[in-house]
Amino acid sequence: QGRSANVEQATGLFSSLIGETSVTQRWVRGEISNFQYLMSLNTLAGRSYNDLMQYPVFPWILADYDSEELDLTNPKTFRDLSKPMGAQTSQRLDQFKKRFRDWDDAGTDSPPYHYGTHYSSAMIVSSYLVRTE
Repeated sequence: QGRSANVEQATGLFSSLIGETSVTQRWVRGEISNFQYLMSLNTLAGRSYNDLMQYPVFPWILADYDSEELDLTNPKTFRDLSKPMGAQTSQRLDQFKKRFRDWDDAGTDSPPYHYGTHYSSAMIVSSYLVRTE
């Protein structure tokens, strides 16, 4: 009986990801908002407001922080989602490449790295939550 529950659970998860009634298809058809779609993806990924280590994440999409008014028809208003945050500008990319290239932590087995922290950690989430109160 426990096994059939697992199969049913897996089938439910699978059908929510693909098919005509999937969350993605509902989003494509405009039946749900961007927020609802991203929250569904976060939920399917096991993320929750109840766990600071698995807090929901949302993509950082803006690139223009200088304009008085955003031009939503201009592609330069948005970041390039094919690149990580560290590669959005040539200056940031150079900075992270330099960190990796110049890594020297004598006496440890720590390998070189590009990013020093995960994009979502309890510390980052707590810092965000304190600022929103």
